[in-house]
Amino acid sequence: MTINEDHKYHKFTEKTLVEFTYKENNFNIIPPIIGVLFADLFGNAIMTFEYNKNSRYGLIKSYLSEKNSKNILEIDLISMFFSSFSSFASNTNIQDLSHLEIHGSNIKIQIKFLLDKFMIITFLNSKTFLPLNMQEQILEYFSDLIKNHENKLINFNSDESKNLIRELKYKGKCWLDKFNKTYIQNFKKGYLKKNDYIENFIEKINPIIKNEIKEYIQNIPEDIMNDLSREIKNKIQDKVFELVFKLFKK
Repeated sequence: MTINEDHKYHKFTEKTLVEFTYKENNFNIIPPIIGVLFADLFGNAIMTFEYNKNSRYGLIKSYLSEKNSKNILEIDLISMFFSSFSSFASNTNIQDLSHLEIHGSNIKIQIKFLLDKFMIITFLNSKTFLPLNMQEQILEYFSDLIKNHENKLINFNSDESKNLIRELKYKGKCWLDKFNKTYIQNFKKGYLKKNDYIENFIEKINPIIKNEIKEYIQNIPEDIMNDLSREIKNKIQDKVFELVFKLFKK
């Protein structure tokens, strides 16, 4: 295998690894961040940002109902249901309730409460792990909306508020598109970084392979030895990928 072929093999391996892990996490079926529902603490849905890029993915409610089901859960019912958690906390001794998280096998839901007036309900692929900085970005985005438009968001049914909310929903959709794109880019970089760790490990094995070849095959030409050691190294690398697959799932 030539250097150029080795480079192509490396790129092919990277691409295969990323595609495999992407599908293994069901990101081809369910996006990392399905959508965000912004509501008041009475359960009134004020606005929803949904990620259905080029109609590749479904709307939030499509993931909350059985496929082809006639009984599709409406967004307003979702926010009303989760508002009950806040009421429950206020009527019991649960103090300073700031967030909740519900896990399912297909999706998970994160609920965060803001200023004792609003809540953010984020719908995620169950395999999505939002790092702290991305969670803070979501909070910051909606905190800024509240800071700039609190009165209109509280009085969301007024004509003036409805015009503003339509504009905010459009901007929010664009924000969510970028947010998903950033998450997917970071996800791929993370797996490629793990791939690099393995390749560095394999490179340390390479001199051992060459020494063993020299020991058992006397007077072997350098170019043949390099090709043979590279082939052995690639075989070992493929096997290592299989053995550490659990690492890639974490």
